Amino acid sequence: MKEQGLDTTHAFLKSKTQVGSARFEKVDYLLETKVFHIDDVPQEVKEKRVEANLSKKPNILGKCQQSWNQSSIADQKVQKDQLDVRKRLIDVRCGLADEKTMLPGRNHSDKEIEERQKFIVAITGKGPVGKCSGKWFNAVDERGLASHSIRDDWPDWNCSSSAHAKEDIKQALFRFDERELRRVRAHTKASKLNAEAYVSPTKSQGMLNDRIRDIKCDFMELKDEFKRSLKEEFPKASEERLQAMAQRLVGEKLLADEKARRFPAQNETFKPNQALTTQDRRYKVFHHAGSWSYSQAEQRFCWSCCMSFTENSRGCDHKVVNPDNWCTLGYERSPGFVKTGAASRA
Repeated sequence: MKEQGLDTTHAFLKSKTQVGSARFEKVDYLLETKVFHIDDVPQEVKEKRVEANLSKKPNILGKCQQSWNQSSIADQKVQKDQLDVRKRLIDVRCGLADEKTMLPGRNHSDKEIEERQKFIVAITGKGPVGKCSGKWFNAVDERGLASHSIRDDWPDWNCSSSAHAKEDIKQALFRFDERELRRVRAHTKASKLNAEAYVSPTKSQGMLNDRIRDIKCDFMELKDEFKRSLKEEFPKASEERLQAMAQRLVGEKLLADEKARRFPAQNETFKPNQALTTQDRRYKVFHHAGSWSYSQAEQRFCWSCCMSFTENSRGCDHKVVNPDNWCTLGYERSPGFVKTGAASRA
C-alpha cells in the first residue's frame, strides 16, 4: 500500500530452507554441501578470503600487480622499486629463494645449521658439496676447530694463541683437574684386589711366550718330519714357506689331539649326547623281598627269598629312587612326613 508517495509495505521475514535446520528433509549430505548459503557470507569476508588465497601463491619474480604505494619518495638511492630479475633468478636457481613451509625453531636457525655443517665437514674431511647440503658453501670453521672434538675424553691439542681469556683459563683448569683425578685414581691401590693371585700384564705375556717356546722345542722333531714331507711334495718351495707350512701342520695336530682328548671318538656323531648336559640323580636301594626266619631245611636263620645267612646283607632285589620325581601324593602323604597329632598319639 502506497499513500502520498510513501512506501508503507512491511519487510516480512522470508522462510528459507537451510542445511542442518529442523525443516530440512535431507538426512545424508555430500562432502561439497555447504552449511551456510553463499548469500549469507558478508562481502568483506569474501574479499579477505580472496586476498588470503592470493597470498599463498609465491611472487618470487614480482610479476603480480603491486598495491598502490602512498610514499612520495622519488629518489632511487633511498628506495628502489624496480626488481633485478637476473639477480633474482640466480637466487632461485641456487635455492636461496625457497619459501619455508614452517617457522624455523629457536635452536635450529640458519646460522646454527651452517656452523654445524662447517664443523662436520672439517671433522670428516668430506665435502663441502653433497655432504650436508646440495650446494657449495665455505667450510672454514671460524669457531676454532682445533679446540673442539667429537669426544671430550680424547686428548686434543688447542692451537689457539690466546691464553688469557676467561674461557681459555676455565678450559685449562678443567683439563688439569680432569687429568689430575685420573692420575690419582690410577695410582690408588684397589681395596678388593687379591695381590697374591694377581698377575701383571707383563708377567702374563712372558708366561705365554715361554709356553709357545716350550711347545716349539718339544715338537721340533715332528716339525722337521713335516718339513721333509713337504719338501718332497713341494720341491721348489722356499725355506720360509716350508717353515710356515710345517708350523701350521704342527698347530693343527695339537688342536686335533686336544679335541680327541676332550671329545672321544665315540661321541663324534650328529646325535646329541644328553648325558653331558643332563644330570641324573637317580640311585638304587637294595632290599630283601622275603623275610628273615628260621629254616628247617638249613637248621638256621636265613632270608626266605635268596637263602642268605647274613641278616644285614645287601639284598637280592632293588628299586630305583628318583629324588627329582614329582610327588602326587600330597603334602600330608609325602614320604617322611608325620602329623603332629599322630606322633603324639604314637
